[in-house]
Amino acid sequence: MTERVAVIGGGISGLSAAYFALRKGYAVDLFEKDDQWGGLASSFDLGGTPVEKYYHFICGGDARLIDLARELGLESRLTFRPSRTSNFYNGKLYPFSTPADLLGFRPISVLSRLRFGANIAASKIRRTWRKLDDIPARDWLLRRIGRDAYQAVWHPLLKIKFGPYFDRVSAAWIWHRIHRAASSRRGLFAREKIGYFQGGSRTLISEMVKTIAAMGGRLHLETEIRGVEKRGNQVCRLDASPPVPADYRRLVLALPLPVSSRILAKLSPEYAAELSRIPFLAIICGVFRLKKRVTEAFWLNINDPAIPSSGFIEYSNLNPLPDIAPDHLLYIPFYVSADDPYATLDPSALRDELFGMARAVNPSLSPADIADFRLFKSPFAQAVCLTGFSRRIPPSATPVANVYLLDSTQLYPADRNLSGLIANAEKMIAADF
Repeated sequence: MTERVAVIGGGISGLSAAYFALRKGYAVDLFEKDDQWGGLASSFDLGGTPVEKYYHFICGGDARLIDLARELGLESRLTFRPSRTSNFYNGKLYPFSTPADLLGFRPISVLSRLRFGANIAASKIRRTWRKLDDIPARDWLLRRIGRDAYQAVWHPLLKIKFGPYFDRVSAAWIWHRIHRAASSRRGLFAREKIGYFQGGSRTLISEMVKTIAAMGGRLHLETEIRGVEKRGNQVCRLDASPPVPADYRRLVLALPLPVSSRILAKLSPEYAAELSRIPFLAIICGVFRLKKRVTEAFWLNINDPAIPSSGFIEYSNLNPLPDIAPDHLLYIPFYVSADDPYATLDPSALRDELFGMARAVNPSLSPADIADFRLFKSPFAQAVCLTGFSRRIPPSATPVANVYLLDSTQLYPADRNLSGLIANAEKMIAADF
């Protein structure tokens, strides 16, 4: 009799685990508590056009995602284009896309610019990161590029994104962020090329769901899993709402660690407590549809005392989104702890606050330029990768027999990205099943 596997979580990790388990010959039930698939890669309807709730982009080194697109017949819908990055520093906009732009970045000295560029080049070719795991990113960057360049470029990212943790984030994490972006450049003086799916991430998610169903997978939306019952080594039943009348031999938790911790609390209290000790930040993301462009950049880094944000993503400067043109799409994300003031603002107040930041960059904007605004929140979007994080990463096999974890922390030192999550799920199914 074919073993039946339950996969909990319908984001890209869960969809990938279901796909690879079915391909290996298992019977699979896939569960998602929300009313659509995709998790952080899910979309919303903007005037009849599917738009991602949270921005996603594809780098040149995202091999497993590109290969999966080919497997699913989506290669023709994958587009790469040169992207533009800028820095908004103390009220002035600077291009920051190429080494030539870096050499013209006058807020820091020529020596600092050269050190900054040398660190990008060294980070691109570096392959080993273990020695960086125990070094704070702040200390590593200060040594590599100097105080001026650190304060002008990297300090806002670390301070605003990680708050009280900023001086304890691992250098391995920041190295890989530089390495991944640099891998999208084909030559030293080339502008990096960034990719996207025509139709956004929904194109990939929809095709994965369709393929899973065609392979015999059973799909369950709006089904919340609250706990697990076991009989010996067998995962017996799921405590689900609505109830699920089926037994399973294996269980994959493709969920953020704090959620997996709650599900496993009765089966293994000590292990659940261990998972819960890894800190996570929530994401709050405002999405504006604007009648006017903010800047020409896809990615805008910000270091300005008037703007409490580390950056904007003007997605329509990468993907023209013909269905919403001539309007423009702007994302303003925040990573916050539960007690952050932004976490408690109501949507209208937060919209005004975020739009005020956009106007600080482009004063010609007015409230009349807002064609639409949406706000999305997710409580466990970013693990805080403190020094020594490699020793805290939970392996896919848990102490509970036949129960497995998939989580973005397992990509470390890489940050969460679609390609890494797909490859992580494939590796787990191949090695542990």
